[in-house]
Amino acid sequence: MLKIKIDQKKYSDKLVLEDIKIDIEKPGIYGVIGKNGHGKTTLFKCILGLESYKGSSFLNQEKLLLQNAGWVPTEPAIYDELTAAEFYDFYAHLLDLKTFVFNEIFDVPENQLIREFSTGMKKKTYLNAVFQKEFPVYILDEPFNGLDLESNYLLMNYIRELAKKSIIFISSHILEILYKDCDKIFLLKDKNVQEFEKNDFSEIEKKLFS
Repeated sequence: MLKIKIDQKKYSDKLVLEDIKIDIEKPGIYGVIGKNGHGKTTLFKCILGLESYKGSSFLNQEKLLLQNAGWVPTEPAIYDELTAAEFYDFYAHLLDLKTFVFNEIFDVPENQLIREFSTGMKKKTYLNAVFQKEFPVYILDEPFNGLDLESNYLLMNYIRELAKKSIIFISSHILEILYKDCDKIFLLKDKNVQEFEKNDFSEIEKKLFS
């Protein structure tokens, strides 16, 4: 079970998030939506401990650590001077993977320097690297950005498989994807969060744009 409690998150004097409580009791896909600047990425960074805040995030009664979560930011940091194969190896060492079976979701030229890749190809390389390890929690911030139609299809299919055992948070501006696959959706607005069950997804856009 994942329990997230953010009493308050500020940047200097600006209050960004307040009185947020999210409880996830089982594996599945959970959407996070909100207008730009309303705190989606900040929420994710707080959950992972990448930002200081008043509150806590616990997974099965233990503090959630970055090492226990698959984190894919909107614009992943990736080393241009490495090949894709070298980056996979670097990321495996970063995750302290002793042995692993590499499950390559996307076809990427492994011996080509990353600096020669398109934005979409860099995103595929980063996703391949993150998915080398199975995590109890994945946080994917706009994972579909920069990917073509087929890649989005492959990624979503893989996420569905992961969600059988793991908790998956996804933020996206493509609401139709979230409506189809999410067990719940959390709307960030006015520094707070509102939770929607699947039967209530039709109400989300009214709340979002009102």
